[in-house]
Amino acid sequence: MNNIIIADTGPLIALALIDQLPILSELFENIYITEAVLHEATADTSRAGAKNILTALKDNVIVKYEIDTNCDFLYELLKILDKGEAESLFLAKKLDGIALIDEKRGGKVGKKNHIKITGTAAILVKAKQAGKIPLVKPLLNKLTKSGYRLSDRLIDEILKLCDE
Repeated sequence: MNNIIIADTGPLIALALIDQLPILSELFENIYITEAVLHEATADTSRAGAKNILTALKDNVIVKYEIDTNCDFLYELLKILDKGEAESLFLAKKLDGIALIDEKRGGKVGKKNHIKITGTAAILVKAKQAGKIPLVKPLLNKLTKSGYRLSDRLIDEILKLCDE
């Protein structure tokens, strides 16, 4: 089991939409979000996934981590990324954790700064390979029907990795 993962808003909402937030605690010991991610994901509680995220927070499936925002590295990240992504990458670097980010720019910036990156699709593949979920295809279908964008190529790659 990996130790720490820090979720950005997009993947957090994606996992909430398909009722898979608890899978994070089966794959990681510590699941953190920052204040900016919490705000982005739950400011409008009528938004899809928001209530699941608040429940996961209340049940300590995910934990809000207070960060010191007075830092040069965070300031540099904020110049090129939105607040949630910047704080998630900052915290992943600080805690030597994995940043759960789906946005391409955030992933590139993270890798450039030697931060481990994963995405929602990789989490689903890992969960399937670990026997935590029976099938990935229905979850991918539910995600795309919810408006989450996944390319056909990515879906094909995921299904091939999962023998589906």
